[in-house]
Amino acid sequence: MSTDPILAYEDLRGPSTVALPRRRLLMMRGIHVQYDGVPALKGVDFDLYEGEIHALVGEHRAGKSSLVKLMSGAVQKSQGEIVYKGAEVKSFTPESAIQAGIGMVYQNLTVLPSLNAIENIFAGRMIQGRFIGLDRRRMFLIGRELFHRMNLEIDLELPLFRLTQAQQLMVEFARMLFLDPQLMILDELSGKLTPEEMGTIYDIIFDFRRRGKSIIYITHNMEETLKVADRVTILKDGYRRGTERVADLDRFRLYELTYSFALGKKGIQANNMQFYLLKRYSEIFVRHLPIGIVILDGDDVVQLANFEGIEVMRLAPEQPATHSLESLLAETHFPNAEEICERVRARQEYVWEEVRVSDDKQFRVDVFPLRDDESDFIGTALLVHDVSVDRYMKDYIIRAEKMATVAEVAAGVAHEINNPLFIIHNYVELLKDKELEADAKEKLRKIEKELGRIVEITGSLLSFSKVKELPESRTDLVEVIEEAVLLLQHNLSKKNVRLEKELCAGRVEIVGDENRLKQLFLNLLINSIDAVLDGGTVRIRLFANTEDRFAEVTVADNGYGIPADIQGKIFNPFFSTKMNKKNAGLGLSICQHIAEAHDGIITFTSTPGEFTEFKVKLPIRQELTARARSKS
Repeated sequence: MSTDPILAYEDLRGPSTVALPRRRLLMMRGIHVQYDGVPALKGVDFDLYEGEIHALVGEHRAGKSSLVKLMSGAVQKSQGEIVYKGAEVKSFTPESAIQAGIGMVYQNLTVLPSLNAIENIFAGRMIQGRFIGLDRRRMFLIGRELFHRMNLEIDLELPLFRLTQAQQLMVEFARMLFLDPQLMILDELSGKLTPEEMGTIYDIIFDFRRRGKSIIYITHNMEETLKVADRVTILKDGYRRGTERVADLDRFRLYELTYSFALGKKGIQANNMQFYLLKRYSEIFVRHLPIGIVILDGDDVVQLANFEGIEVMRLAPEQPATHSLESLLAETHFPNAEEICERVRARQEYVWEEVRVSDDKQFRVDVFPLRDDESDFIGTALLVHDVSVDRYMKDYIIRAEKMATVAEVAAGVAHEINNPLFIIHNYVELLKDKELEADAKEKLRKIEKELGRIVEITGSLLSFSKVKELPESRTDLVEVIEEAVLLLQHNLSKKNVRLEKELCAGRVEIVGDENRLKQLFLNLLINSIDAVLDGGTVRIRLFANTEDRFAEVTVADNGYGIPADIQGKIFNPFFSTKMNKKNAGLGLSICQHIAEAHDGIITFTSTPGEFTEFKVKLPIRQELTARARSKS
């Protein structure tokens, strides 16, 4: 059984909770890229810091490769701003990118197959001898050292077309290593290399990170993202859908936000199966699939298995060709092995929806007989798909429904406790910036830790139900907003967010609950701060219409926005676009119910490339109700 190479190097990454260095190597703003008039990127923002591994994830054609090709000079932007090492760059060329210390290994090979490894590594950068001609001896010595560093032995004089695709890719990687770049860009390597070869890659990129260099890592493998990267950015349909620290990620939200579709059984038959037959046992195609594939010939002998298939079926790491499926599964004790072999022998299409391998691992197993154009049987395809995430999501929904009942009962408790806790936490953050004795700092750390534990307990009891009764008092919205902004000063400065504030002169009094109104504006401001990258802009404005007697508070940001396909869901309880594992998906639902409890409304607009804007409209009522007056 092959091992996960990432685990062996996980300790090299260092603690994932270490704060990212604040020195920014690369900044992109409003990037647009087109191919023959067809947009690939539609206003993407992206940041990269020194000493950071930043993963780019997303579906096929999400724009990942287009974004990084700007840095290698392979494509040019049609609009937007690029700042590299503090200087604005209009555009890169392949030559200027190399001079700037940018190295990239592309998804598709760019080596020259007729040349050998040394000629490819030093192409355009040949080392001249002291007197005349090339210093071939020195180039071969450097080449051997590069491949020794990668734990790979190949014949350096063989033309590359005589090497395997994986070996050619490692030659391209060696060419990039020779540059010793400040910025390393790796585009979908894990699908082309063995786990052992990827172990070497991880070793090298972790070493780069320790030396303060930066890596942009494109992958479709979510587990790889979670174990390797410091931060992750999701791209979808040419837009940025979020950027988050891996330490704060909820892996299941990451899956859900990254991949938004699934092919049904009929779609697999109609589309993929025909493609399988056309490609017949195409190793390149099978290796790139994110699910386990095992292909059998007409005698039920394994002819091809991709890395994922070898892993989940517990096959031996070496190529299992020439062995029957039955003998291989008997050795690995794979669950349902006898039933699977029986269906394969019977040439029957069959699906096992849930094959439990362990308490936290479940697989869907599909058996498909393969037939040619004349319907003659030619072999069998075995598809093994990890459905642990899908099962978890169903369990999550059930748990969420139960949580809703608990939250309904605990409505008052959660709100009354959470508001002062938030205020206390922010004052603790302010005190941490003061010059204090070591003992005082340690006590603050313990207070913060215990506050976090209380917040975690009350977080599960947050109410998303409409508050039926509010304690009424005359409340000045100007004061409420000013205090909300004051409490978030630490969050704003920590992320270098520019706050644009425009409030009415004088007082804007309404009748309502000051604490709950404060919670409403805090939630909206926190969402905006989370949505923007470092250096982003958040706006808050208060407008009072004394004639029509209403007040309007607007909170806006230039973050990643709200995709059109989910705009109808954002006020739903437990729905969230955030990847943060501490996010319960109740913030906007609570905001809506607080606004409605004050006889107000909350609306929003979000258009790609423009500010996302939330508006809260509240009636200006200066008179208390008879109930409130009787209590005063």
